[in-house]
This record gives sequence, C-alpha cells and structure tokens, in this order.
Amino acid sequence: MTPTTPTPLPLAELQREFIRYLHAHDGVVTDAIAPGGRIAIGQRLDIYHHAYRARLVEVLQDVFERTWAYLGDESFAVTAEAFITAHPPGETTLQHFGQSLPDWLRARFPDDPDVAEVAMIDAMMRAAFEGSDAAPLRLEDFAVLTAEHWTHIGFDFHPTMRLAPITHNAARLWEALDKADTPPAARKLDSPTWLLVWRKEMQPHFISIGETEFVAIEQLARGESFAEVCADLDARFPDNDAAQSMGATLRRWIDDQLLVGLRNR
Repeated sequence: MTPTTPTPLPLAELQREFIRYLHAHDGVVTDAIAPGGRIAIGQRLDIYHHAYRARLVEVLQDVFERTWAYLGDESFAVTAEAFITAHPPGETTLQHFGQSLPDWLRARFPDDPDVAEVAMIDAMMRAAFEGSDAAPLRLEDFAVLTAEHWTHIGFDFHPTMRLAPITHNAARLWEALDKADTPPAARKLDSPTWLLVWRKEMQPHFISIGETEFVAIEQLARGESFAEVCADLDARFPDNDAAQSMGATLRRWIDDQLLVGLRNR
C-alpha cells in the first residue's frame, strides 16, 4: 500500500495543532506528519504528549510540594492531571504555571477548604521567593524621627509582602508538612485571620495575623500615616487597646524586615 502523503500545513498552524495535541491529545497534526520508521505516527506523538504532561506535573509538585504531601501521591497525581487538562499553560514560560491552582482546588474540594489554603501558602511562598528585593529599614532609621515626624510619617512595605484571608488552620498544617511531621486535623479558625507572607534575608516567611494588624497594614499600604492608623484603630477597636499595641507591632515589623521606606503623609 502506498503511504498517504501528509497534508501540508503552514508552520504556524502546524505549531498550533501540535500544541493542541499536547494539551488535548487530538488534532489534525497527525495528518501532517510523514509516516516512516519503526514507530507509528500516533505512538510518536504520544511520547511527546505524555512527556509534556509529566513535566507539567513535576512543575506542580515543585511549587506545591506541601500540597502534594498533604494530598498524597495518588490523589495529587489525579488532581494535577485534571488541573492540567482544565488549565494548560498559556505562556512561553512555566514560571507562572499553576498560579490558579489554589482557586481551582477550592472548587474541586468544596468540603475541604484546608486543601486550597495549603496550596495558597505554597503559591504565596514561591511568589515571595521570586519577588523583587528592597533594602529594609533599621532601628536607627527611626531613631532620628521627632514627635512632629510621627504625626505624618507613613511606611512602605517590602514588595514581596502579600495578605490573604484564611479560614482554617492551614498555617499549622503547612508547617507540619514542611517538617515532614504528621499534620494536625484540619479545623476552622475561631476568629478572622489573615496570612502575611514576605521575604526576609532571601528566605520567604509567613505569619498569621488578626483583624487589627490586617486593618493597619491595609491602611498604611494605601498611604495613610501611622498616627492616622492608630487613631482609627482606637476608634474601631476601643476594647482591644489596638492603638497601644501598635508600638510592639511596629517593632516586630522592623525586626522582620517588612518595612523598606518612610514617606510623608
């Protein structure tokens, strides 16, 4: 039997069809490849299809290492394959591949929000590791400030700092998984809590914070002065001594290298 002559395709279309085959395992690219050799066209393409998806699974395993440990090998593999089918890469680099995985997991495991929150910590920690750098403020930078300065001074936070709400003990789960310990049982938190992630001395860090500190950071990030923030906290949380505790919070921000600039309000 005379071999079928391949259907010629323009290069750009051939590339698009090849990508579609890698993503969806179908496409007319099979009609554009010359037969020959010891391996059939379909088998040759399957090698690329499986190798491509295996590489994407490896990328997700690298970024979401604690999520992988939390779900286990089999469950994570099935989940990763499903995510790759639903959200194949759309860029020429894999640097940002998987960013939407936490939100996708929230829909996939609606009764287990802890899974999505562990994945969110994984993603935020990787983003902090890869983010921009900035020189942190030191205690001596504050020593020169007068009482007049404090009436209108504000702060710039480290460019890698991010905040995200959490509803479960995902921080404790992640820490246990990071140490290869058995994680505690997932449970819902008793009060509003946010995850604060940033990079300190080239290493990503995170802490859980309450509503008072979250409000303070949000207001300072919008450009309000430290004095304005303290006054607002005093009015908003009159029973919590929120404004008074901001002195200790400020010292912790300095020690944690979260502050990188002073600005006049």
